[in-house]
Amino acid sequence: MSADNWAICPKCKKSEDAKQEKLRKKATAAYGKVPPDEYLKLLEAANNPQEMRETLREDYQIGVMDDGEFDIEYSAYCDKCGFKFSYKHAEDVPIA
Repeated sequence: MSADNWAICPKCKKSEDAKQEKLRKKATAAYGKVPPDEYLKLLEAANNPQEMRETLREDYQIGVMDDGEFDIEYSAYCDKCGFKFSYKHAEDVPIA
């Protein structure tokens, strides 16, 4: 079965953002303390984040069943970091 959608994983994005912040701090701290070419390499690494891939598989279903029940099911799983999330809700639809 194929996924309904592929997206960027929020956990992987948070991790990548933290990594970039660490690189920015390292470059800032190195200013004037390392040779210029080394500082430029640090600065380049800090300003060029890794491209994020869509590793979060999303599967979902929404609808009213023939018995009058409204149903939502959602699940997400990241192939890279193992992040998981799922949500399910069901309620009876008022039928006059």
